Amino acid sequence: MKLLQLTSSDDRFQTLNFKSGLNIIVGQKVLTDDKKKTSNGIGKSLALICIDFMLGKSTSSKEIKKLKEVMKRENITLSLAFEHNNKTYNIDRTYNEIFIDGEKLPKESKYLEFLDSLVESEHSFRNIFGRFFRTNKESYIEATNQVTTKEKVYQNNLINSSLLGLDLTFLKKKKELKIKSDRLKLLIKELKELQKNIDKEREFELIERLGEINKHLDSFEIAQDFNDLKNEADILTAKIQKIRNDIAYNNRLIRNKQMIIDTNHQVDIDISKLKNMYAEASFFLGEEVLNHIESVKEFHNTLFKNRKDRAKKDIELLKTDIANIEKELFVLDKRRSDIFKYLENKGALEEYHALNREKDSIKESLEQIQRDEKSLEKYKKEQADIKLEIDQFKRKLIDLESDLKDKIQFLGKSFREISEEFYNDKPGFLHIEIVEKFNTEKLYKIEPKIDNENSSDGINEMKIFIYDMLLYKLNPNLIGLVGHDNRLFDMVDERQIGYAFDYVHKNISQYICSVSDIKFNGAKEYSELNLDTFVRATLNETQKLFGFDFEK
Repeated sequence: MKLLQLTSSDDRFQTLNFKSGLNIIVGQKVLTDDKKKTSNGIGKSLALICIDFMLGKSTSSKEIKKLKEVMKRENITLSLAFEHNNKTYNIDRTYNEIFIDGEKLPKESKYLEFLDSLVESEHSFRNIFGRFFRTNKESYIEATNQVTTKEKVYQNNLINSSLLGLDLTFLKKKKELKIKSDRLKLLIKELKELQKNIDKEREFELIERLGEINKHLDSFEIAQDFNDLKNEADILTAKIQKIRNDIAYNNRLIRNKQMIIDTNHQVDIDISKLKNMYAEASFFLGEEVLNHIESVKEFHNTLFKNRKDRAKKDIELLKTDIANIEKELFVLDKRRSDIFKYLENKGALEEYHALNREKDSIKESLEQIQRDEKSLEKYKKEQADIKLEIDQFKRKLIDLESDLKDKIQFLGKSFREISEEFYNDKPGFLHIEIVEKFNTEKLYKIEPKIDNENSSDGINEMKIFIYDMLLYKLNPNLIGLVGHDNRLFDMVDERQIGYAFDYVHKNISQYICSVSDIKFNGAKEYSELNLDTFVRATLNETQKLFGFDFEK
């Protein structure tokens, strides 16, 4: 990929035309008499954010949200032209629409699919692009955290390892085993709880007591008429329940009938008022019409009266019916109570039920113990299987470390070769080691190092720069460009910046960066290039990227 131009529908916008190799956006301080004025807030960082936005950066970030707010308010369309595989693409974006070569896309996900098609990788375009084009403030804290420090450990380790050409099979396997390892910790806790619940002595006592109860129940003698009385009591219970249902049903009918009585009435029509109303129009209404109205009123009064009388009669019949079946209910309920009292006085029913209740309780306790014992056996097997799988994996990691020895040394040497371009006296090294512990999903600890790195404030930033150069060197055609914000250079010595510009000019297909004029002017003294010829835009308080104060 090669960026060609970033422009806007707004004439105030400073169009950026990019070329191969080095592309510099300079932030200039022109108000030299004001010591508080700096080159901040004029669009240096914003230029790279706009590129990132045009190439699919998520709108969840604070910077993109602000950019879209301004684009909406000012009715701005941003346009990015880039070349890929000898084909030129023109992307237009408003705050809520995306166009590819003039064709509107139905949704943003389709644009991301298009971007994914540009890279030959199992990872998404956005996952890859963010490793070469740093725009987040957090991305300048640590070399391997190119996107954000909050990125998931596995995702970060996977992408960096992939770009470094390390074995991913073991990395993915470790993630699976990390889940199992976490499960193992839970299993150990559950096993301890289960072992507390399983009491072998208690289990033996319950089995012994259950045998005694079964023996007692087998020899238990109930009164001769017990079964007959019990059956009769069951029949009485069913009849009583049916009667109670019938009473409830009749009471519901009474309420419905009463509602008919309460709600059915004729609106009182004052015939004299109607006569007065139509007095002046008597030639329209004859006496016959008025008499008809009177008749209609009388008819409806009679109709409503008949309905009420019928409802009242029905209510009386229902009440009589309820009274009769309540008498029957009383007789049945008394007979059932007498039966229960008789059986309880005999003592047979209570003792028999008590024994059965104890039997059921013991059986339930024994079943729970047996379930716990089966679970304990299952968990022990699962625990042993997971431990064995993890131990086998750790054993294979020893072989992996041996297999990757040459690769790791190559990566360390490659990082060192790039760092020697900047630090002859303090050569750097890329430290990579395999993490065996399962307290993290990370398999490879990847740590750029430069000797005496604490002696200079800017060495951490140069570690980031050199690491990015290494990733590009290993994957020159994956994205095809590298982008850095001026944050990278703020703490770096001007000499190193000059050397950095020389390096990217020789080794990177396209490099886009922003830098303050102070750092830029200082770098000129050390660079072999005429850096002014690589400046694509000079931004200052009077010539801002968007032509206005973006923060307002």
